[in-house]
Amino acid sequence: MIDFINYYYNLYPLNINEYDNKYMFYFENEKYYFMPYDRDISELDELVSLNKYMINNGSLVHEIILNKFKKVLTLHNNKNYILLRVFINDTKIVNIDDIIFMLNELKIKFNKNNILNRVNWSNLWESKIDYLEYQMVHILKKYPVLYNIIDYYIGLGENAIQYFKSIVPTYNGNIEIGVCHKRINYNSTLFDLYNPLNLVIDYKVRDLSEYIKSVFFNTNNISLVINKLFNKYYFDKLNSSLFISRLLFPSYFFDMFEDIVYNNVNENKIECIIKKSSSLENFIGLLIKRFNIQTIGWIEVKLH
Repeated sequence: MIDFINYYYNLYPLNINEYDNKYMFYFENEKYYFMPYDRDISELDELVSLNKYMINNGSLVHEIILNKFKKVLTLHNNKNYILLRVFINDTKIVNIDDIIFMLNELKIKFNKNNILNRVNWSNLWESKIDYLEYQMVHILKKYPVLYNIIDYYIGLGENAIQYFKSIVPTYNGNIEIGVCHKRINYNSTLFDLYNPLNLVIDYKVRDLSEYIKSVFFNTNNISLVINKLFNKYYFDKLNSSLFISRLLFPSYFFDMFEDIVYNNVNENKIECIIKKSSSLENFIGLLIKRFNIQTIGWIEVKLH
């Protein structure tokens, strides 16, 4: 691998460490990762453009390094790889301050034709629900636990879509757009936060709500984190409602579903989500009251 890096990048590290399908090395006191490119090829140009824009504006995002042939991707073991130069303490676990800091780093102009754009939540969520409904008949025998609860999470998803559509009938340019992430979780590191391969363009509350859901299901720190969020980040009525609709959508279930069905994770792992489902409903209801925004009927009834 050292010879490979020498040849393609004119870099001469003394050692290269391999783990999690990534190669890490230092050269001239700078840290690099050579790792698989796992995004759609059609997104590559926009990811590179976004990376350059962020670097030029002082972001700590990892820098995409071209090979000596001026190419972004380099073929290794019949897979596309990309080289990233890292500027931060990449092993530090992120907190809500790190997420808010990155969300506020840059101003992003909305471009509906940008292939990284993910603001059309209703269409994306409807596709996920269609996928789950298609899978139901195929998981009956092999995954009975999943099969028995799937209707509940489809229902949550449909509620989230309905709520989203009621608050954002058309995009009017007043909602905060930012550089967000496909996922950012309670155990994500600064490497994940500043990884250009993890980035999308979306409403800023995407990252906040996904992080809060992850904290809710995986730690006992939700009260501390949510209070810190409210002290650090201003929610107007519209962003409050977007935040709630995203909290309501069970992305965590979709992620767990795919881990179980495609990555051979034990089906019983879903129990940690099931046990907290009622608590999450109450949590969302209390946040709606705190925000003083449009209610969700069945959740409001539960609180009384």
